[in-house]
Amino acid sequence: MNKKIKQEMNKIEIPKDLSERSKLGVSQAKREMTGSRKRWNVKGIGIAAALVVAVGAFALFINNSPDNTAGSELVINEDGSVDIPAIEIPKDTSNASMIGLIVYNGKIYTQTSTEIEAENAKVILGEKLGTTKGTIDEWSSQDAYDKGFASTIGKADVYAVKGYDKEFRIMAYLEQDGQLYAEYFENLNGITVDSGNDIFGKLNMDGNVTSAQYRTLSDWDNSIENYQPITDMETLNTFVAELDKTKPLPRSEHSDPIGDSRTDEQFRELLITINDGSTVSLKLLKDGYIYYGSMAVYFQMDEVQFSKMWSLLE
Repeated sequence: MNKKIKQEMNKIEIPKDLSERSKLGVSQAKREMTGSRKRWNVKGIGIAAALVVAVGAFALFINNSPDNTAGSELVINEDGSVDIPAIEIPKDTSNASMIGLIVYNGKIYTQTSTEIEAENAKVILGEKLGTTKGTIDEWSSQDAYDKGFASTIGKADVYAVKGYDKEFRIMAYLEQDGQLYAEYFENLNGITVDSGNDIFGKLNMDGNVTSAQYRTLSDWDNSIENYQPITDMETLNTFVAELDKTKPLPRSEHSDPIGDSRTDEQFRELLITINDGSTVSLKLLKDGYIYYGSMAVYFQMDEVQFSKMWSLLE
């Protein structure tokens, strides 16, 4: 990699990610950002500048309390479903994190833990929806979030994605100086989650898995790509199907087990690649809990079904 580009990349401020808002917070952000940088293995200075805009200009402030999405509390309904409030700008940004986002069709889509290489992304580009405007920063008012294609990623074309509901997932796509950039954005706020199917079902994993691999907390924590392959596809496919039946649980300051699971015996990152080239990252805890990205809820699977999968990860 060009030395100058590498220096520019290292200047990018690493934001606190929402995904581990307890003890894993800072180290998680560094790992997630490292993973993002690996996709930008480029030589052109123009792309390096785009990287600074796309990754370094995170500007949406979200309160750091796990039971608080931009100041609005999660609601647990009588039927066990969880209402995740729409993202809003908190009045007090002193204890806040920044995330990447695009405003489309009145909804806020944020960066996700599902990745796709740009070459694969090009194949599944759907209709062009518009072009983002880099109009949101840390000083923006709530009004800025009401404008279509306002974003924190600078200027990039936005597309629907073939095979996915655009109410759930869209894609930012950029071709510059012969290099490609692609990033998924998903609407994971302002929704009600009744079961895992409301999230995992939209990821198109069931029946489409091509491969999977995992790593321990130590490797994940230190960004070491020491992945181990999963060869028992029958157990893996059963696990993926069971994800739709999992129970959502709200993440809160006093109820978020991932903060107490910082050991190699209790934690795994599971990467599942499907036939369109998308790779879904899930965080699994030994007690049967499953996390997807920065969601304000986590999921619990039936103990018997989960234990079969966990046995492949030991």
